[in-house]
Amino acid sequence: MFLEFSNGEKTIRVFSGVKGLVSHGDELRELLEKLQPMEILITIPEEQVHGLQEFLKDPFEMTLSDYEIIYGLRLHKYGEVMTPPPIYIVAIQYATSHGIPVRGIDLEDKKFNDAYMKHVKTFALVRHSIRKKKIINYDFHDTNPYEFAEAWIKRINSIKGFERLDMERLAAMNNEIDEFIEKKFIENHIIIVDHEFYAGIRENLIKIGFRQINSGDDSP
Repeated sequence: MFLEFSNGEKTIRVFSGVKGLVSHGDELRELLEKLQPMEILITIPEEQVHGLQEFLKDPFEMTLSDYEIIYGLRLHKYGEVMTPPPIYIVAIQYATSHGIPVRGIDLEDKKFNDAYMKHVKTFALVRHSIRKKKIINYDFHDTNPYEFAEAWIKRINSIKGFERLDMERLAAMNNEIDEFIEKKFIENHIIIVDHEFYAGIRENLIKIGFRQINSGDDSP
């Protein structure tokens, strides 16, 4: 889903995709070739950017958590699912092949670990582990992949510790985007967003004076 926001002076380009879905990686690849951005911001940590760059040089088999497996099984009804998420891989491939910077805007690993220790206590971990079986058959009332991603993260974050962790991550992403707009702005850019964070990023853009100027269709 490609969206543009303007404050009358600057235009912010956002692609919101559901992680894991191959079709969203295909949509992003087509969009990048059309827009030819000179810089990419993406809602993963900087360390993961470097990790994916190394993965593309020398791919290896990835170990998935139980929740990641369940997520993929549930998302599969909307199309082929892959890991690492295609929207990440496509972004890194494009940046590498075109020689442009790609910047991770999620919490760096140390800050994430500190936030995790602060917010996610033992009882929250126990609850999270116990309900794995229930979430396999949980009715998310979703009719498209965006609704699934929103319902999935809402269910995960029904445990308050995980919700507080994601709020801290979202705040870090929005701070990075604000700094990009105010101090590091490049007109021809794109911000690639995990859809689970899109609503919070959109809300922040509106808060700082931007408004959406396109329909938010899946095509540019």
